[in-house]
Amino acid sequence: MTHEWERQIDEGWQQEETTQHCSPEVEFEFYNQVQQGDLTAVMENLQSRQYRKIALEVMLSNDLVQNFRYHCIILLAMITRFCIEGGMPGEEAYRRSDFYILKIDAATTIDQIEILHDEACIDFTKHMQNRRRHTICSKPIALVLNYIYTHMHENVTVKELAKAVGLNPSYLSRLFHTQMGCTVHQYILDQKINTAKQWLQFSDKSFVEISNLLGFSSQSHFIQVFSKCTGMTPKRYRDEKFRTDLMSKGRVRTGLK
Repeated sequence: MTHEWERQIDEGWQQEETTQHCSPEVEFEFYNQVQQGDLTAVMENLQSRQYRKIALEVMLSNDLVQNFRYHCIILLAMITRFCIEGGMPGEEAYRRSDFYILKIDAATTIDQIEILHDEACIDFTKHMQNRRRHTICSKPIALVLNYIYTHMHENVTVKELAKAVGLNPSYLSRLFHTQMGCTVHQYILDQKINTAKQWLQFSDKSFVEISNLLGFSSQSHFIQVFSKCTGMTPKRYRDEKFRTDLMSKGRVRTGLK
């Protein structure tokens, strides 16, 4: 027994309604804006809040919060795939998407979900924008970036990366610097610090846990490196940033003081 007959009846009802789905061309234009790292266009789109309006008109659930949650998760899935096609390493894109989906799943209001939706779109766009500044056209570098992301908890070396992609270490180092604009070591360090920032802001992980998860030799080493890279200690960063961005945005959106 299938739902075909029920679906046909439902389609008949929907044809009598005036609500229309968003044009695929409009959707793909937004996905392309994210993929191309066009932050200005993406920000203008988000500020118009058209996505919220459309999502609340096209019902995927009778529960309004759940309905909006479904729409945002679908959009994130599409953005993830577009960004992978645009050069973002697959594992990095999926983990970034998973992070926001879990946050959206835990959110309890439409405003909270919209804030996370906007933050995710901006996050993906900024990362694609950064990638556009460095032309990444070779398969070995794409494989290296993916390897680094999936081994973030380890002390990855150039020799190890070279073996993984079948290149001479010296050649890989030169190729990486040419295409990424920085050394392998600096890139790995930047990725670890960016990940640490996310955990400090959005999780309750201790400094010891973060240090271990990111492959630092000790908590003191992690604090030293973090402080040098950001200009503040992990404690100060957490004190200033812990969930404050989401809370302040929420107050703006909901009119709270």
